[in-house]
Amino acid sequence: MKVLKYGGSSVGNAERISNVINILDKYYLSKNEKIAVVFSAFQGVTDKLIEIGKLSLRRDENYKRKLNELIELHTDIIDKLNTTSAATTIKNKAVPFFNSMAEISDGIFLVRELSLRTLDYLMSFGERLSCLIIAETMRMKKYPTEYLDSSRLIKTDDGFGNAKVNFDETYKNIKQYFKKSTKTQIITGFIASSADNEITTLGRGGSDYTASIFGAALNVSEIQIWTDVDGILTADPRKVKDSFSLKAVTYEEAMELSHFGAKVIHPPTMHPALKSKIKIRIKNTFKPEFPGTVILERESSVKFNMKGISSIDDISLVRLQGSGMVGVTGIASRLFGALARNNINIILITQGSSEHSICFAVTPDNGGKAQKAIYDEFKYEIIEGKIAEAIVENGLSIIAVVGEDMKQTPGVSGRVFQALGRNGINIHAIAQGSSELNISLVISKLYLHKALNILHDDLFIATRQTLNIFMTGPGLVGSELLTLINKKLESIKSRLNTNIRVVGLANSRKMTFNEEGINISEWQKILHESPEKSDPKKFIDKMKEMNLGNSIFVDCTAKNIYVPCYKSILSTPISIVTPNKIANSGSQEEFNLLRETAIKNNIQFRYGTNVGAALPIINTLRDLVNNGDEIVKIEGVLSGTLSYIFNSLNTGTKFSDVVLDARKKGYTEPDPRDDLSGLDVARKLIILIRESRIKYEMKNIKVENLVPVKARKVKSVDEFMRILKQKDPKFAERLNSADKKNKKLCYIARYENGIAKVGIEEIDNNHPFYNLSGTDNIVSFTTKNYNDKPLVIKGPGAGASFTAFGVLVDIMRTSNYLG
Repeated sequence: MKVLKYGGSSVGNAERISNVINILDKYYLSKNEKIAVVFSAFQGVTDKLIEIGKLSLRRDENYKRKLNELIELHTDIIDKLNTTSAATTIKNKAVPFFNSMAEISDGIFLVRELSLRTLDYLMSFGERLSCLIIAETMRMKKYPTEYLDSSRLIKTDDGFGNAKVNFDETYKNIKQYFKKSTKTQIITGFIASSADNEITTLGRGGSDYTASIFGAALNVSEIQIWTDVDGILTADPRKVKDSFSLKAVTYEEAMELSHFGAKVIHPPTMHPALKSKIKIRIKNTFKPEFPGTVILERESSVKFNMKGISSIDDISLVRLQGSGMVGVTGIASRLFGALARNNINIILITQGSSEHSICFAVTPDNGGKAQKAIYDEFKYEIIEGKIAEAIVENGLSIIAVVGEDMKQTPGVSGRVFQALGRNGINIHAIAQGSSELNISLVISKLYLHKALNILHDDLFIATRQTLNIFMTGPGLVGSELLTLINKKLESIKSRLNTNIRVVGLANSRKMTFNEEGINISEWQKILHESPEKSDPKKFIDKMKEMNLGNSIFVDCTAKNIYVPCYKSILSTPISIVTPNKIANSGSQEEFNLLRETAIKNNIQFRYGTNVGAALPIINTLRDLVNNGDEIVKIEGVLSGTLSYIFNSLNTGTKFSDVVLDARKKGYTEPDPRDDLSGLDVARKLIILIRESRIKYEMKNIKVENLVPVKARKVKSVDEFMRILKQKDPKFAERLNSADKKNKKLCYIARYENGIAKVGIEEIDNNHPFYNLSGTDNIVSFTTKNYNDKPLVIKGPGAGASFTAFGVLVDIMRTSNYLG
């Protein structure tokens, strides 16, 4: 035999009730499956009955209108489920209930009294009517059903509103009744009766409780709770969209998940089933073929999912501390006694082994009450300074990671703390029982959604991580990056188990956001059609407001638009990846501040493309320094443009002609002066110097500017080129001088013995830069370990596509850190 229970959402209207009858029909067709069925009131009816009671209490005549609407709701369902003659018969049976509802409402109105006893009686009509209508409808359709008012069998004390069950008497009544019963019983959930036969209710989750009581009394094979979700999920689907149904959980896991906010089942309702070791299965009324989740004792034959994540959204943390607590017997007893006397329920407790402090979580409405109760209890210790006044922190949430398998799985706690820490989420308090069934964490409510998704990805979808990218500047490099991500997305998913989702995008005119991800293949159209005008401050504010896990801000702009916001972004905290050199080539103080902010918030600030595009220059240098090596000298050709110009400059060629050729081939900026000034190379050099852990300022770098003084302020590029031609003889003279010595000219960035300079040098064929060709970059690191033979890195160091690839590499490195 099985006991089935259907909640209000399963019987919300006539169509849904018909669906339930169809489900029950399959049990009848199997012939050998005996069932008893518990029903809640129709959806929303209990709330409507409470509202009617309150309106009556206030002598608000609207209670009559509300009552008539409620009666009409039930009669309308009867009409839709039945033929005219059958509907008339059922309505006649419902009339006494309608009359009783009207009488009790009128009575409340007259005497202006609504006790818990009266409210229980009024609310009981929700279940009595739903079960009468369903039982009679099925009987009219020739199903062997019978209406059973559970208040005849379930006996309780007189604790109206949340009565305690007398199990001995109740079980005896149920067993005797079912011995005589041959029909399928349609049982009212939620209601019971006292020893004086007055109606009582079983409190929150009362209908589930009814099913559990009947199941335990009859020692059924399974209790099924039919609701509107696919069983117990790994997390709340409203907060974690990737949550999925668990195949099985133990009673203890279900208790823990329910305590921390999982709404599918209420903990006390499981006690009778747990005690009798009866399986409870959570099923979806709207997807009856889905197997759902089974709650049972741990069995070796059942493969359990390791854990679930649940949360309590809004709590207050109360902290009591002081030297007067250390080693003093009875402090905890006094504390919790004072809270109990004030009816303050404690959700979570944690205490340090030093006994110097105790903190506990309560609902926000109890925070102030707890503070006062503590003061009243420890008034003299507080006055004497032995114990500090209790501190209440508001705006917090609890996340509980639950699972019996955590006991056999090393490192779960570490993964939890690491996942949160790498996303900059601070933990205010931690609690874990000795059973290791549950790790409870208190965090800021602002980060609840983010934390739930991060932990769910890390603990449940270990094969996949989702990165949320907010990108600005889809110009040359930015557009290439979007094309590259779109091209490699499926490969990255399958090979690297990472999903890249661009959720925010902005150019100089428009910006757009989509938490589900912007369609990258149509980003230009989407951005063009966006109604939101681009605004750096609003873009950053929206990014922070969305508060998504594994967020990365990718700044592909070349200007100082978003750089002033970097510290604020890193403090949020959101990781930053950028090819923009401005932030790192400003003052040493600003350089240090950004790194310190990233380290403090445990997130990433990556800029590997600042020097050499995708060449592994910065990361190699960082590895050398982090492993204890000391930088002696840095040399580099750090501009693809200048590399091409000097590699193409031979005896007989004119400097201005080579510059013009480079411009035509797209190797220079639209205005070649941006390349020839040497400022860009100087910026790259200072970044390398600072990455060597050497403090240095831009003003101390000697820069050889190849732009003639007269040409530096002219407005047109053509005018600049005309002036540059006048300098051809000077460049030819320098070239000929080098050629006579069997040397060549090279524009080199150099740091050695505390001196940094950028300019033209003569190098011979023994120099590692001598055979450089095309637009290649090259850098040479001389260190204590690489002294006789410097470490040389060479390759393409310019171009939008190559730089975009380097940015993607930094994104994936950030992903590895966050994961």
